[in-house]
Amino acid sequence: MKFSNFRFAKLGIVMAWAAAIGGTQATQYVGSYSDAYSAAAQNSTVVTERFVVTVASEAQVNAVLGQISDRLETHAAPSGNSFSLLPQNGANAGASDQRSSLWARAGIDNVRENDVTTLGGWNANLWSLALGYDYKFNDKFLAGLALTYSNLNGTTKFNNGKIRDNAYGLVPYVAFRVMPCFDIEAMVGYSRVSKSRSRGTAASITDRTLSGTKATSSPKSNRWFGALYGNYRHHIQKWNLLARLGYLYATDRQKSYNEAGGSTTAYAGLNNSVNRVSLRLQAGYKVSNTVEPYGFLTYARDFGATKMKFSPLTAGLVDYVDPNTRRSNNTFGGGLGLNAHMGCSWTTSLEANYAQSKKFRNIGGMVRVAKKF
Repeated sequence: MKFSNFRFAKLGIVMAWAAAIGGTQATQYVGSYSDAYSAAAQNSTVVTERFVVTVASEAQVNAVLGQISDRLETHAAPSGNSFSLLPQNGANAGASDQRSSLWARAGIDNVRENDVTTLGGWNANLWSLALGYDYKFNDKFLAGLALTYSNLNGTTKFNNGKIRDNAYGLVPYVAFRVMPCFDIEAMVGYSRVSKSRSRGTAASITDRTLSGTKATSSPKSNRWFGALYGNYRHHIQKWNLLARLGYLYATDRQKSYNEAGGSTTAYAGLNNSVNRVSLRLQAGYKVSNTVEPYGFLTYARDFGATKMKFSPLTAGLVDYVDPNTRRSNNTFGGGLGLNAHMGCSWTTSLEANYAQSKKFRNIGGMVRVAKKF
């Protein structure tokens, strides 16, 4: 009881002192640093950065998964209740001895989170590109490498700021067909990320709109991920069915950086981590040997959250909220897509998706084109 009373007394002193230094709100903005002179949310917020890492990593993973699905198909027209590892696309999809494939994928995700603080949420567009090559050693095993690039551009309303990322990466991957109805894919990825952040500062000690000069910074980070997926596929008549279960681990290690225009100029590193288990259930219908529309449902469960460290201890800083209390454990989604074969060993895919958690929403779309030879 004595220890508990001491903690409450200490918190009361901090809150009273913070409120007395010119209108600073006593409650720390969720998952962020605090500027003691303007009560501004520091630009590298925990919550924002963590969702960016998740969406950017999944964009790279999904690009590779789509290519692997195309490469492991058996090129036989479906009939009866026979098993098929992947959706069948007809004999004209290309000869089974085509060992090499070049592919490209472009996608966009519009991400938004509501009510990060009492001042509002944030939103951004993430553009992602991938260019890859893989080689099929036999009917059961292939390996490849993808070059990736992504650009994030958005607005952080809670601190009247901007958020921008440019990331260049590599993704080596392998796939192995265990049996006619089951395959496993594994991949790792690395991206070098150049970030640009800005936030508003207070024009006066009573300004809560952060309409003063902009504080800016350019952090750098190293982003890594590893992913493992298992796929069970079956077709009945013209229906192609898929159940995919996977695990994604991603980490973004942001280096220390300086900020221009803020009351605190130097900040130490910010480490973000993502542990996600996901499930995808998909059903496609072959309209012809070359065209297959499909629909799917998705579910993701997050474990763990961001770890952060900061320096120096800004005067008036109130303890930040544990990001584990802010993560959205459950994310539900779905979408529609189309697989098509254009002849001469060219294939393409189009897909649109929607995902929603407690406060976070993502609307995305992608196009992929591949050439086998």
